[in-house]
Amino acid sequence: MKTSVFLFFFLIVFASTAFTQTSNNNAEGSGKVVVDNDKIEVVEYVGKPQGNVCGMGEHHHEAHLTVALTDATVLLTSAESEQQTAEIPADAAIWFDAGTHSATNKGSNETRLLLVYLKE
Repeated sequence: MKTSVFLFFFLIVFASTAFTQTSNNNAEGSGKVVVDNDKIEVVEYVGKPQGNVCGMGEHHHEAHLTVALTDATVLLTSAESEQQTAEIPADAAIWFDAGTHSATNKGSNETRLLLVYLKE
């Protein structure tokens, strides 16, 4: 009986964690949803050096505000394969229109970004 109760509890916790990580703006689950209410959705992304910054591989974002929690050197590659390296200082806030890209951490430290989506 204890095993069944434990298994049931584990499945409930696992399922709720999986559902809270998946949202309109975090569909692939690579970020952590930190706020989701009727006004905004905020997703935190942590990027390891040479890893993804704000989603896995090529991905799409709706228009959003990005707030850098750390300094970041990011290689952005557009859907048309155009590349641009951006040096983003900690505490910077940048507005992005909707678009598709890939973003790679080209720095030697972990990056932390908050993406803030407005709900209309």
